[in-house]
Amino acid sequence: MKRYATRPTVEGAADAPADGSPVAQLKHLLDVPAEACFLGFALTHDATGDYLCLAPDRSQVTLCSWSAAPDKAVFFRNWSDTLQAAAARPEAGIVLIFDVGDALLVFPAR
Repeated sequence: MKRYATRPTVEGAADAPADGSPVAQLKHLLDVPAEACFLGFALTHDATGDYLCLAPDRSQVTLCSWSAAPDKAVFFRNWSDTLQAAAARPEAGIVLIFDVGDALLVFPAR
């Protein structure tokens, strides 16, 4: 399992470069290396910090559970799908996750 770090949100969205993809702009704003891979958005439980994941035993009543490991999270690639999933789970917050090779970087989305 990869190690991971969480970082606070970053102020100064106006300082982002006007050119480039939205992911490139996020990397710039969050000081993430350009070669990092954006894994997607994920949901975290507000009380525990655990990540929404698929239940390991699909015979459970629910298909989802919570895991402390961010690499087990369900990743959403677009914001609208993320918001829809978050609306169904009022106990959850949204984070962005980047893979930098030997670690995952986790940032709050709002």
